[in-house]
Amino acid sequence: MEKLLRVLIAEDSESDEELIVRLLERSGFSLVHQRVQSAEAMEEAVANSEWDIIIADFSMPGFDAVAALGICRRHCPDTPFLVVSGSIGEDTAVSMMKAGAHDYVMKDNLSRLVPAVQRELEDAEVRRKNRTAEAALRESEERYRALYEDNPTAYFTMDADGIVLSVNRFGAAELGYEVEELVGKPIIDIFCPEDRGFALKQLSLCLENPVQVVRWESRKVRKDGTVLWFKEAARSVRRPDGNPVVLVVSEDVTERKSTEEERARLATAIEQCAEAIFITSTSWIIHYVNPAFEDISGYSRDEIIGRHAKTILRSENDSGGFYDKLARMMDNGDVWSGRLLNRRKDGKIYEAEVTASPVRDKYGTTISYVTIHRDITNEVRLEKQLRHAQKMEAIGTLAGGISHDFNNILTAIIGFAQMARYKVEATSPIRHDLDRVIEAGARATDLVRQILTFSRRTEQEQKPVQIAGIVKEVLSLLRSSLPSTIEICCEVAIPPWESMVLADPTQIHQVLMNLSTNAAHAMRNSGGTLNVKLTSTVVDSSLISTNPDLKPGPYICLSIIDTGHGMGPDVLERIFDPYFTTKVPGEGTGLGLAVVDGIVKGGNGAISVVSEPGKGTTFHVFWPQVSGGVQPEAETAGPMPSGGERILFVDDEILLVELGTEMLQALGYRVTCKADSTEALELFRSQPEAFDLVITDMTMPNLTGKDLARKLMEIRADIPVILCTGFSELINEKKAKEEGIREFVMKPYVMKNLATAIRRALGEKRG
Repeated sequence: MEKLLRVLIAEDSESDEELIVRLLERSGFSLVHQRVQSAEAMEEAVANSEWDIIIADFSMPGFDAVAALGICRRHCPDTPFLVVSGSIGEDTAVSMMKAGAHDYVMKDNLSRLVPAVQRELEDAEVRRKNRTAEAALRESEERYRALYEDNPTAYFTMDADGIVLSVNRFGAAELGYEVEELVGKPIIDIFCPEDRGFALKQLSLCLENPVQVVRWESRKVRKDGTVLWFKEAARSVRRPDGNPVVLVVSEDVTERKSTEEERARLATAIEQCAEAIFITSTSWIIHYVNPAFEDISGYSRDEIIGRHAKTILRSENDSGGFYDKLARMMDNGDVWSGRLLNRRKDGKIYEAEVTASPVRDKYGTTISYVTIHRDITNEVRLEKQLRHAQKMEAIGTLAGGISHDFNNILTAIIGFAQMARYKVEATSPIRHDLDRVIEAGARATDLVRQILTFSRRTEQEQKPVQIAGIVKEVLSLLRSSLPSTIEICCEVAIPPWESMVLADPTQIHQVLMNLSTNAAHAMRNSGGTLNVKLTSTVVDSSLISTNPDLKPGPYICLSIIDTGHGMGPDVLERIFDPYFTTKVPGEGTGLGLAVVDGIVKGGNGAISVVSEPGKGTTFHVFWPQVSGGVQPEAETAGPMPSGGERILFVDDEILLVELGTEMLQALGYRVTCKADSTEALELFRSQPEAFDLVITDMTMPNLTGKDLARKLMEIRADIPVILCTGFSELINEKKAKEEGIREFVMKPYVMKNLATAIRRALGEKRG
């Protein structure tokens, strides 16, 4: 005959309840059962019904076996109480049984449930007949004495005043004491002084709420002074005499706390790190980003978490399954480093230096990726500027050497062509051919000048200039040459007298013409608008950050804006390189923008460009603003100057010696020529009064022209000297005048320029 069993099951899992019921029914019980999931339902069930046994899951949402046991003790203290759990620890089991539970069964070993139920039913019958409450407590204490003493968990009991009543051997040894040294001592004495107030508050809370298990973490001090962290769990129970006893279970968590603190420091460091850091799953779903990544990407954390890295970074490098390749590399344990072009939320491109690393668990399996980004957009821009500067420096060095030799050659070509022209009749067809040679020489001279300009190897004749007038003049010239499909707009936002800069007027004209014709070329097929603006601005640190060639102060800004086809990054990077052009052969040499760059920077200005394919191009040219009037230039006209003085002509180029002799003799002068500067010096030393003027080349072996001039003036202080050069790093007009040299002539010179310089030098002759 089946035995009737009334069982109350505190369980949140319906399937676990069914399993318990099935086990009991199979063992021969006829069940009356009820499942409860909350304290309220438990209270009602034990208050309104009698139960043979109560089985409680140790942990449920909002409810646990400790609370269920408290309710049971209040309403039915003699009813057997079993704890069933999937993960109860031994220390927890002991504390439950000390609190009044009769047994515990692990869910992974439910075969113990039926014997435990049968045993407890039998024990309950015996207890009901033979036991008093005091005997039951003593039996329970004796039953688990060995477990209490030898368990590797610290247990303390204390009275309402906090005096230690008992401590197991492990608990005392963990703090470096003997059991006898702690019993009778206030428990608060073993807590770290800084934590005593908090610990007292928790113990008081425990006494005020007998059913509640109070948990906290605090520090205790070992006998040797070492401070350890403990996780505490305490609850109060009443003895048969009615006095409260507090049971405290302590677990040493010093190692865990140390790890947590280390992780907290690491988390703080990551949060405050200047580099952008994000962590993703192995499928590139973002789990974490630090504030620096929010700043660099422009997204908030809420917008980023849970999204694929590809959709956030929108990398310009993500072609051909970049992220898949990167994942395979890191899954093999490799770390990837490189540079990526990413796109911010606002669409702007930034370049990042990236390191991506795998994160592995204790089994060596890759579980996530951590990626560090450092925005190097500004650094890359500066690197490009440095490379450009170095490239221009190298080109300038080459240009200087070429210009010197080429100007010597051009001097000979133009000079002999001029001399030949004077020797033929005006009606001779040879004269026409010589004119073409002279014109070609002039073009070659201009080409050399452009090379020196873009390499910033030539001195610019700078004076105060009103840019506003030049802008209107250039646009007036352009209007007649541009197709009607291109509209020209001019916005001069400052009065002409405020548009003053220190510059060469011809070169400003050249800058405007080059930039404007380039803009027109970009719009010639589809038409558009050429907008030229002239404004004043004050350069501050923000503008200097993108234009490091500028210095703080007032500037005139010339803007040339077109609505043409625009340029991509690859073209933008090279537009100021000499001979780089996107035009077809015959439409341009590629020197225009290189010359513009040289002119602007030679005048202590700066030029910047903004362009995108299909969105037009904007050039901004900055010149330092100055104050002062514009002085009119004196016009020179009249016949070619000549004379009959005695001239010593020195040049190491034999062709130029011949040319100089012929030119000067044609002008009426008595000429002595030397191709060696040391011979010229010896001749002058021997006959210092034999010459009225010395014309010398600058770059010569043994003695340079500057050194020769100095030695000549040491011999005779009043001797006028004209210094000629094709190009030299060592001398310019200002330095020449400081050395006492009367005139400075750049090659290739034409006959009239040389003749004029001679008369100026001789006119200043001091007697």
